[in-house]
Amino acid sequence: METYRLFAAIRPTEPVIEALTRLQKGVDGARWSGAEKLHVTLGFFGDVKGDQAELLDQELAKIRQSAFSLSLSGVGHFGRGKPHSIWAGVDDNLSLSQLHKAIKAAAERAGIILERRDYRPHVTLAYFGAHPDIARIAKFEARHHDFKTAPFMVDQFWLYSSWQRKRGSNLYKAEASYPLLGRKATSFPK
Repeated sequence: METYRLFAAIRPTEPVIEALTRLQKGVDGARWSGAEKLHVTLGFFGDVKGDQAELLDQELAKIRQSAFSLSLSGVGHFGRGKPHSIWAGVDDNLSLSQLHKAIKAAAERAGIILERRDYRPHVTLAYFGAHPDIARIAKFEARHHDFKTAPFMVDQFWLYSSWQRKRGSNLYKAEASYPLLGRKATSFPK
């Protein structure tokens, strides 16, 4: 049986993606994420077998929530002492938290348990290898500390699959979309 590495995410609008890609420079050794990969993860499901993926798709399609406005602000990094990624932050948003909780519950109904750590929504801008330049990262964060996007509407979320390549970054494929406004959803392929 085929296995899929899956996650649910929000794709920012094109103007927001353009604002994010303008940030992506000035840090030696950073492996910048391509514009097509910029997203806000709502839930990482890990490796999921085909029949369980179909059940997850059905459960995600049952989520009923109104569309909402979201904005990004600030930059930072993950990895104490040795940064492994740079991110753009997401402003606190009750609707986003509710959507994350609904996705977590849908995953649990499908027999998938999400990570137990706190949900920290962000957009990953870059990853680092073995020797990140901490001084450059600090300068990047200081230069962009006041980064802010205009609010954008979130009217759907996506289920993505991910493949790890031997070299280079992962490949992502949108498998299904789930409307928050009334648009017709597309289904996970059978």
